[in-house]
Amino acid sequence: MKDFLVSFGGFVAFVSFIVFIVGFFMIFAESKRKLGLKLMLFSAIAFVIGFGTCAANFSI
Repeated sequence: MKDFLVSFGGFVAFVSFIVFIVGFFMIFAESKRKLGLKLMLFSAIAFVIGFGTCAANFSI
């Protein structure tokens, strides 16, 4: 079960990083500014959750 949580946490952290970059570029589009800010906020929260899950369940 720990291996699944480590993999899932890493996947969530990676996807949230990609969404953060997409949200950053959406800020420069005049009509999508609010959506870009929401994406950046939610992806930062998801990154913290995913990275925390990955780090807490990782074992060498």
